Amino acid sequence: MVQIPGSVLYGLGVVGDLDADAVRRAAGELARSVRGHRHLAITVPDGYSRPFVEGFVLGGHRFTRYQSDPDIAGVDRVDLITSDDPAHLRAALVVAEAVVLARDLVAEPGDVLTPIAFADRAVEVASAAGLECEVWDEKRIATERLGGLLGVARGSRNPPRLVHLRYLPGSGAPTALVGKGVTFDAGGLSLKPTPQMIDMKADMAGAATVLGVMSALSALGCPRPVDAWLPLTENMPTADPIRIGDILRIRNGTTVEIRNADAEGRLILADALVLAAETHPTAIIDVATLTDAAAIALGRQITPVITNDPPLSDVLLAAATRAGEPFWPLPLPARYRALLASTTADLVNYTTGLRHGTALLAALFLNHFVPPTTPWAHLDIQGTALADHPYAEHPAGPTGVAVRALLEYLVAAPVAPSV
Repeated sequence: MVQIPGSVLYGLGVVGDLDADAVRRAAGELARSVRGHRHLAITVPDGYSRPFVEGFVLGGHRFTRYQSDPDIAGVDRVDLITSDDPAHLRAALVVAEAVVLARDLVAEPGDVLTPIAFADRAVEVASAAGLECEVWDEKRIATERLGGLLGVARGSRNPPRLVHLRYLPGSGAPTALVGKGVTFDAGGLSLKPTPQMIDMKADMAGAATVLGVMSALSALGCPRPVDAWLPLTENMPTADPIRIGDILRIRNGTTVEIRNADAEGRLILADALVLAAETHPTAIIDVATLTDAAAIALGRQITPVITNDPPLSDVLLAAATRAGEPFWPLPLPARYRALLASTTADLVNYTTGLRHGTALLAALFLNHFVPPTTPWAHLDIQGTALADHPYAEHPAGPTGVAVRALLEYLVAAPVAPSV
């Protein structure tokens, strides 16, 4: 990139090697480099207006709500010189706004975005996006036997919520999305050290991703029905927290011995997965900041996908590639299931003393709550939900990861057959 008075020249490489990813990344970097300019005129290569708009909006996005005097000088007007269909520009803006919604939710402080506040926000989004929305309070959650969600919520003075969203463009079985919504994770009685707790307001990034996806389905003309399940709670040690050795009963009757109170996400996801499966969906996809092992395995820019259904994995990976979000498959090894055995319950929520393969064990735990005949995929976004530093279309902080990939899958990809 070269800046001269009144203009910016940004090289995109060899013309024959140009692709959507290169344009999206360049647009994100460009957006940060032109702050302070009020009016831009930009020539975009034909066929690449959508990735350019996505990259420019997302690369220039900042969360400044709590800054007293933010430096918010930005661009008032951008004129794109392109022959592309304006519909592509509108779709790009819808997708970018969905990502920004997810990012802004993750950026909110935990004392602001409590489970109740998140549920209220979901109701607002549903109203604007033409979705059906139902919110369960703690009494309804108890009536519905969501023992995992209730158990984790016991430690907090803020009560839990369960949000169910439905997008119904027509008849047919839905695709189900499940998003982990721990609005602050102190670790419960297995208290996290302070350095590890700094980012724990982001432990609801999975639920934020799913809400972002749901917000855009109607505007993008998604042809398939989609259900979303958002279990929302804090994981705190202050009220009546679950103890090590306690046994919780999940909605389907499975009992779980608590070995680590900080392995709480899988407990609330278990109830939500059971609920999702009861609707007989074509597939279930869960999104969760679940394990540090996922980040250790693939770093901060690649999201692992673990699935019981290779065709679903193939379609998801292809959609993620088209959307410019790197996904990578990890196995679901049946030989490791024995490591989840308990002497006092059906399962343990954590295998004490094990340092290796814990992302796979967490996925195996979740898989227990999905019928074998239901295609299911698990996205562990622990490493990719936050960016340590700005890069490409990502500012430092929340990334809104997987919103683009899931929208591409739901709107553009064919329905994956099960094995």
